[in-house]
Amino acid sequence: MLRTFLPLFASLAALIAGTASVAANASANLNGVVYSEATNQRIPRASVWLCDDGGNRLLEAVTSENGEFSFPGLHAGAYILKITAPGFVPLEMNVDVNFGTEHGISVFLKPAGKSPREQSADPSISAHELAMPAAAKKLMDSGKKKLYAGNNAEGALHEFEAAVAKAPDYYEAYYQLGMACLSLQKPADAEKYLRTSVSLSNQTYPEAVLALAILLLGRHDSADGEPLLHRGLELNPNSWVGYYELGKLELYRMHLQPALDAAKTAESLAPQQPKVYRLLSLIHLRQKNYQAAVADLDTYIRLDPDSLEGHTAKQIRADTQRQLETSHP
Repeated sequence: MLRTFLPLFASLAALIAGTASVAANASANLNGVVYSEATNQRIPRASVWLCDDGGNRLLEAVTSENGEFSFPGLHAGAYILKITAPGFVPLEMNVDVNFGTEHGISVFLKPAGKSPREQSADPSISAHELAMPAAAKKLMDSGKKKLYAGNNAEGALHEFEAAVAKAPDYYEAYYQLGMACLSLQKPADAEKYLRTSVSLSNQTYPEAVLALAILLLGRHDSADGEPLLHRGLELNPNSWVGYYELGKLELYRMHLQPALDAAKTAESLAPQQPKVYRLLSLIHLRQKNYQAAVADLDTYIRLDPDSLEGHTAKQIRADTQRQLETSHP
């Protein structure tokens, strides 16, 4: 039994680490966050409809308190998102679902009934943003629309570069440059821009701090990545992905209780994120808590039943159930 169990255990560990190969016909996940275009704040309880490329409604999600939504286990291809929220102008956007959309897209809604003057006077916009030249902010807004709504990372890159040329201390734009480079699969350039954003903001801009931390930890640079991860969580204690990365880090060190605590926090912040349950199941398997691992895998399979990872999870779940029955006949 143990010999058959260990290969599946290793498969799950590979999925957590993001190193498993992807079959050409596997399903993909669409994750995202809905923001206010005027304030960059997340919008909770927004309605998100997933439609086929003809506009026919397929699935609905409601954003969490952190503005997040998720459609797991989709077939790769072209879809339309229709997003509505009270007080905002409805939005339709085309999106290509593939294995990159698991990392998430950003959606920006325009407030309804507010003039540009009222929007720019919103107190939730940081003083630093307000101090940027109008031309730079216009380029920044245009770049974000190209990157997140238009699926045009190359065009967005040029807009962000123009923005920092007009405002060299615009650290929010350097962060967006990093995101555009990640979309273009240029991690070295992304790291350069994210480091600039973190430096210019004196480690006070949580998005850049967390993004750089995750990038560094992804290449196993915990010496630089771990302090940034903790700093990012200080700045944004509601970052589910930050706690997810912390749980992974503690698990690799075999610090099982701290790993479980971090994963549980990620679950409470993002209960619809499938990979959180992959992490929880791996921790519980390490603890030989097979009953909890089965429950984690059940939730993961419910959220992501048809992907390659989902099929692997079903195998692991069956073997874990046998292990549970052997331990507790």
